[in-house]
Amino acid sequence: MGANTDVYYKLGPDSLSQDGVPKGEIKGPFVIPSQAYPGTQHTYWVYVPAQYDPGKPTALMVLNDGQAMMFAEGDVRAQNVFDNLIYRREIPVMIGVFINPGRTPEQPEPHPKNWATAIRTGRPNTIRSTISTRA
Repeated sequence: MGANTDVYYKLGPDSLSQDGVPKGEIKGPFVIPSQAYPGTQHTYWVYVPAQYDPGKPTALMVLNDGQAMMFAEGDVRAQNVFDNLIYRREIPVMIGVFINPGRTPEQPEPHPKNWATAIRTGRPNTIRSTISTRA
C-alpha cells in the first residue's frame, strides 16, 4: 500500500473545513481507566459544536478509533463533518466523543498516520486481542 490514500478514498466536501461555518472545539485528550479490563485505559476527546447550548438536550455520537476519526489531515476529519452538517441543519446539534481502543499504560498511542499498521503489526490492541464476554 502506498502513502496516498486518495487512491482508495476521496474526501468529500463535508470532510473539509468550509468558509463561514462555525467551528466546534475539540477538548482533550483525556484518559479513563477501563473497569471491564483492569490495567487498561482509553484515551478520548470530546467535540463540542459551536451551536451547543448546555440548557438544551443534545444528541451524542461516539466514534471508535477516535484519534484516527478526528485527525485533521486524516481520511475522515469527523469534526469538519459535524461542523458542516450541523450548520446546514442536516443533523441535530450533537456532541462527539472520539475514543481510542484500550491499551496498557506502557503501550504508546498509535499515531493516526500509521493507525492501521500499528494495529496489524506487533502492537496488538489489548482489548481487541482478548476474547471475552465482558461489555
